Amino acid sequence: MNEDGFTIVELLIATAMTTAVIAAVLATIDPLQRMLRAQGEAADLHQRLRAASDTLARDLRTADSVRPYRVGAVRDDGLAGVFYRPDTIAVIGDETRTYYFKRDTSQLMQYDAGRSDVPVLDHVVRLAFEYFGPASAAGTALVRFDPAAFLDGPWVEDATRRRFDADLLRVSEVRIALRLEATAASLRRLVPDEEIVLHVALRNSRLAR
Repeated sequence: MNEDGFTIVELLIATAMTTAVIAAVLATIDPLQRMLRAQGEAADLHQRLRAASDTLARDLRTADSVRPYRVGAVRDDGLAGVFYRPDTIAVIGDETRTYYFKRDTSQLMQYDAGRSDVPVLDHVVRLAFEYFGPASAAGTALVRFDPAAFLDGPWVEDATRRRFDADLLRVSEVRIALRLEATAASLRRLVPDEEIVLHVALRNSRLAR
């Protein structure tokens, strides 16, 4: 007489086969999920980069002049004798805004020239500004200003009696380099850093008039 049911050996074999099938399925699904997350992260990275660069470019295009340091009521580098920072720019126009790289938090910050600092963008790897203008007041070819040119005078004053290097009056174009990383650390191996480089003309500068 035959008895219904499975032997222990049969149960062990069935369990092993089921485990193998589940493992194979998970091994297929997990890389697919990571790939989908990486694609979403890459799209988000590109969108954040474009939004930040558009904000910077828009403010620069309408600027009357720029300063390569912070300008404001309580965070004025010029008052402290600092007249150049490679990762900082103050946009002077109807309003004054300063954009700078806060390294300890990896953020692009905006200072309103009063008392408020607000983060514009997180996960910033690099922010740099370079300045261009004609070789002479009557020249047409643009040349890159060496940072030392903004530190040696002659010195002039603006309407607020702030002192700055007269070479800044010759700046007609700014080069922006902005580099971001993925927000998720676990995906940075799959989603490389992305950088954008922009050349922005100062349309309201006295050289553009």
